[in-house]
Amino acid sequence: MTDHQQHPQVTAGILSYNRKDDLRRTLRNVLSISSPPLDIIVVDNGSTDGTLSMLESEFLSEGHPRLRVIPLKNNEGIAARNRLFQETRTEYLLTLDDDSWPASGNDITRMLSIMERDATIASVCATCVHPESGIAETEGIERFSSGGSRESGFEVLNIAAGGSLLRMKAVRQTGGYDADLFWGREENDLAFQLVQRGWKIVFYPDAVVYHAFSPTERNVYSRLEFITRNTIWILWKYFPLIVAVPAIMLFAARRTLPVIVDFRRFTPVIRGISGGIMGFGRFRAKRTVFSIRQSWGLRRWFYKMLYE
Repeated sequence: MTDHQQHPQVTAGILSYNRKDDLRRTLRNVLSISSPPLDIIVVDNGSTDGTLSMLESEFLSEGHPRLRVIPLKNNEGIAARNRLFQETRTEYLLTLDDDSWPASGNDITRMLSIMERDATIASVCATCVHPESGIAETEGIERFSSGGSRESGFEVLNIAAGGSLLRMKAVRQTGGYDADLFWGREENDLAFQLVQRGWKIVFYPDAVVYHAFSPTERNVYSRLEFITRNTIWILWKYFPLIVAVPAIMLFAARRTLPVIVDFRRFTPVIRGISGGIMGFGRFRAKRTVFSIRQSWGLRRWFYKMLYE
């Protein structure tokens, strides 16, 4: 038995918020994986639905030695994933949502093999598939790649927090997730930090993570507002003005046009745009911009942003 088989290389890190039934299914699936061995950390983001009681009675009381639960007093948003970064002691972190889990241990091994083939890769994103419908929410993202192949992984700017393997050496060179974003585009924020430090991010379609996409705590119009606002912040934070200003204007127009067919979008889109612009001052000190040449190299991310 190799050292890698005896000792975990990977921590499965799960962020949970008010989805105790989904988390129960996720944990049962993750705990059923024996190879590769996994450390498991659950960060509970201030749940009020009895999640902690469920974890205590159904999992911790059973004595799972590799399972740790970190309860947070309040909902810290996506920045709570930084707790996972702080607590992970293994070389790699498999980031999961409370409603996502690897299809099998072999899928984790496939992601590991891509990492270990290329030491410049910071993140491997799996194909995220709905377990009941079989629909892949990551379908087609390779169209926006800047290189790579199915065998080596497509070079993209896609870190799916519910189904990506992260190299902790790379992540620790960044500032982690930006608490000001709270939720939305935080994965792009982390991706840009990694790219600025010379790391690669890939999508590997042959590894599968199931994502049940729980309807709990999801509101399409709230999501629209957050994504709109945070996209504007990300553009302002990482791109020179000659790129950021026209990109923001184009993105705002792209978000506004669908209001014609669904007027319910109007308020969240306008709030998102105004919130994004009002936040420029907050992000001024955080601006770490790409050069114009680097921005051109990231054009496929712009295409994907407008396509979504």
